Amino acid sequence: MTEADVAVIGGGSAGLCAAVAAARAGARTVLIERSKMLGGMGTLAKVHTFCGLYHPDVSKPPVVANAGLPEEIERRMRERTGAVPVKMGKVYVLPQDPTAFAEIARELVEAEELLEVMMGVECTAITQGDGFLLETSAGSLHAKALVDASADAVVALLLGEERLSVEPERNQRSAFVFSMKGVKAEGLEDNFRMKLALGIVRAVEAGELPKEALGTAGRSSALAGEIYFTTDLDPAPSGELMAVGRDLAEKVTDFLKQNFPEYAEAEGPFCAEQPGVRETYRWGGEYLLTEEDLLKGTEFPDTVAYASWPIELRETTRGARMRYFENPVPGNIPLRALVSKNVPGVFFAGRCISATHEALASVRVMGTCFATGQAAGSAAARYQCSRK
Repeated sequence: MTEADVAVIGGGSAGLCAAVAAARAGARTVLIERSKMLGGMGTLAKVHTFCGLYHPDVSKPPVVANAGLPEEIERRMRERTGAVPVKMGKVYVLPQDPTAFAEIARELVEAEELLEVMMGVECTAITQGDGFLLETSAGSLHAKALVDASADAVVALLLGEERLSVEPERNQRSAFVFSMKGVKAEGLEDNFRMKLALGIVRAVEAGELPKEALGTAGRSSALAGEIYFTTDLDPAPSGELMAVGRDLAEKVTDFLKQNFPEYAEAEGPFCAEQPGVRETYRWGGEYLLTEEDLLKGTEFPDTVAYASWPIELRETTRGARMRYFENPVPGNIPLRALVSKNVPGVFFAGRCISATHEALASVRVMGTCFATGQAAGSAAARYQCSRK
């Protein structure tokens, strides 16, 4: 049986930072990831922008909102790709390359002697006793503290704890992302997103593209000549989403190659390995973070991370409904929103933190997930140390 001080379930943006933070705090840490790649939505789903990374005041040069690992990952991505922060509406974002992010994630975990990574492994059962006994597809693991960074609150499910969710019709829509490479420079001019959107609308009206293509938006990559395309899809099982997304990617890229000279010799589509899921289940913690907390800038005595992304609701495929903070300052996230109210020693981070449906629409993005992961991992390390 493997012995650990801290076990982290999920190796996405939050789990990566939780595991590294726990190990850096001196805890023997095991990171369990069911896929073959770290990075979650930022690698597997080709989410190509670090949102929620910067302070929301765009009247000033961009500054990373959370110290520590968010700053480190931002620096490494900029050094690796040459990307610089860009304005997207009323906020800054950093274009990111999923392949580079996977490399950065690997380098971060490999640098930590106290961190063991179990890839392609799924946690199937958890028993609470003297700490936690985890049954996985690779054997048993005993840990003193747990961090649930599974994005789906899997630890809550396995422990028999209630998971929060909303009605299916309100659930935020999943995204399908694909890319094209080798697009000529004139296809990347400042107004290319508007030209692309108009071209797709006209093609749908003419019956040349299916109606699902209407929400397809393009964005320049951190790499020259590359464009990422994102389409929100109506709810369906993951396999159906992938089938619809791939079919749509083929039709959109064929249309662009045939009708726009700048795309004629481009390669693609290069499709994501899984849909970009925005919402499933969340924990109920000691505190439930709300939309009003973020919009009004509620301060907490136990603030451990900052949210800088607006409330971005995608409850339909017609685009986002955005609500910006009342003042250009980050929202506070308390440690109590990362701590189980019923099970001592359980912490959570990323998309499954204790937050309302509306608050989740802000804190689910990768920049904030780095921060809540770091906070949860550090807290778990402190907890297990107190039990020695």
